[in-house]
Amino acid sequence: MKSGLKRPSWDERFMFEAYSSAIRSSCKYIQTGAVIVKDKRIIASGYNGAPPGIVNCLERGCRKDDKGIAWDKKGLGNCRGAHAEINAMAQISRADLIGTTMYTVFFPCSACAKSIVGNGIKEVVYSKIYKEIDSLTKELMQEAGIILRQLKIDVDKQFDLIKNVQKQPSIF
Repeated sequence: MKSGLKRPSWDERFMFEAYSSAIRSSCKYIQTGAVIVKDKRIIASGYNGAPPGIVNCLERGCRKDDKGIAWDKKGLGNCRGAHAEINAMAQISRADLIGTTMYTVFFPCSACAKSIVGNGIKEVVYSKIYKEIDSLTKELMQEAGIILRQLKIDVDKQFDLIKNVQKQPSIF
């Protein structure tokens, strides 16, 4: 007997969690998040922002703006923050990362791809692309045999499911 209850797929659920992590971002220009999954369980999450103990850009202002660096020239070497993928991988040991799946809001940059490859992650699922796909990321992941796939998520649908939970009457 079917209950009519609508449930997100596992992919949708984990990608929604990556989006949810992104709202903690401390970057004033872009918010992104990542979660790492093993056996259908989230084992780590991260968002882009300054490392612990460092004043973040929302509090002090963007260092790139301070230096007058044009947006298209704003590389990682000028940013106080770490990417969501790096922050998520930093939560757990390399041994625990081997064979996992990473869900990330944005297609990973090549710097993150190097860490993903080096940590033995087997699959990366992304939702959005910055301006264009980083070809080095694709090259590295193909060479390492990492599955790379895009999952566009309907965030409104996910929020509707959450609203349905919120609307439930209290039974106790």
